Amino acid sequence: MSVHDSMIDEDHKTLIGMVNELHDAADLGQDYITLSNILHRLATYTQEHFQREEDLMKSIAYPRFKAHKEQHKKLLERVTDLQKELNRARELVAIETAELLRFWLTSHILLSDKHLAETLHGTLVMSKTEQLPTTD
Repeated sequence: MSVHDSMIDEDHKTLIGMVNELHDAADLGQDYITLSNILHRLATYTQEHFQREEDLMKSIAYPRFKAHKEQHKKLLERVTDLQKELNRARELVAIETAELLRFWLTSHILLSDKHLAETLHGTLVMSKTEQLPTTD
């Protein structure tokens, strides 16, 4: 699921690890506090990751920025809703959250983030080419 950008790939590995941690904790019937703490760390890291991606998109004038950012916004809204439900002691929500995030991350990485990385690499290649001295 690599998008061939080390920063984004490392963030994705961390996010997937957190999603798996949440899913495993829910499957094991961990207590509300444990699930809530994992979900809180996951939500915080997701926001940080999205900010890094959005800053990167801005820096290269990414043409799909608006739509990509909207995907981020919708997921964060859904995670916030799920946190509220979990706070109501609905521990099964943790499994729903992990499954949603696992699906969302997989499809988002393979589609939107891969396109971003391809665009980024194309921009970086152009930048390097533009910087080469001419041989007149």
